[in-house]
Amino acid sequence: MMVQGIPWTWTLVKVETDEGLCGVGEAQLPLGVRDILGHIERIIVGKDPRQVVPLAQKISRSLSGAGSSGGSIVLALSGVELALWDLLGKITGQPLWQLLGGKYRDRIRIYADTGRPGDHSPEAYADGVRERVEAGYTVVKVDIDNSAPAAYRNDPHNRGLSRREVEFMSAVGHAAWEALPPEVDLCLDLHWCYQTADALRIARRLEDIDILWLEDPTPPENLEALKYVTDHTSVPIACGENHWMSHGLRPMVESRAADIITPDIPRFGGVQEGKKVAELCEQHYLSFAPHNICTPVGTVASAHVCANAPNFLALEHHGLDTPWWDDIAADWGGPVVDRGYITLPDRPGIGVALNEELLRAHLAPGEEWWD
Repeated sequence: MMVQGIPWTWTLVKVETDEGLCGVGEAQLPLGVRDILGHIERIIVGKDPRQVVPLAQKISRSLSGAGSSGGSIVLALSGVELALWDLLGKITGQPLWQLLGGKYRDRIRIYADTGRPGDHSPEAYADGVRERVEAGYTVVKVDIDNSAPAAYRNDPHNRGLSRREVEFMSAVGHAAWEALPPEVDLCLDLHWCYQTADALRIARRLEDIDILWLEDPTPPENLEALKYVTDHTSVPIACGENHWMSHGLRPMVESRAADIITPDIPRFGGVQEGKKVAELCEQHYLSFAPHNICTPVGTVASAHVCANAPNFLALEHHGLDTPWWDDIAADWGGPVVDRGYITLPDRPGIGVALNEELLRAHLAPGEEWWD
């Protein structure tokens, strides 16, 4: 079932048993997911829903000929796997963090993705991060890619940067950093836009400010290019949201091509794969900071994995542009993200009950409710 948020279309997945219990998960993004879910349904109907990890592996192996190592196959698999974990928690009466082996923390630190201001000036970016601080966030992220006026660009196709673009992007980063009190961290995102030399030009212009990380400086396909940037700047480099499954991220971790690893759990393979990556990062003394653009379902599911990871740094929140985002979680007792933190629920499974009336009002065009 697809729900229309701002700006995202969210895909919620439900797995039902013949005993009346159901688990709810989320798959991001919606591209091609509906067709794949039909194939997955035929694979798991009649199976024991308590066997979450073997079932997820069966789904992956059964769809290997269709490209199960990436793309829409993994998007759909992730949503079903989250729903199975939610269902297992409801069967056993255990919260997801307990099923994963326990938790290191009761509250999950959330970083707020800060949208581009209307006039794109450095001062407007600074005002945006101040608003996040006033809302209680202790980590904020700003997108500095393509922040400069279009007239500053020499060529929109070559992944290069003009001198004026470099100056402007540096000014945005510095203005945001200077607007923050010392207890608040700043992350900057390049959205995999630039060639190696120009990504490094930006990174070096930011070395005089103590940012938490610079994200996705180069396109995701070439690990050596990413590693070159990481090895030639003192700015911590974050990457991982565009890679699939733990095996897709293993080379990045083992080669230390990035300093902070950022898988998107409801997108890249699910809870078990997220736990594997967190453990692999811990073995290499790297931080774990998942990317996230989900509803409270996928966000809280990711928070359970973060609670289970000793090397967790921060979890993204990208739902602030949707005024009813918190209300998707029924009976939560307040905002899901409260003053920059999620308090981990003790409810069985993921712990998010859906506000059905609200979701029905925001179904994507042409979409129908599950039943």
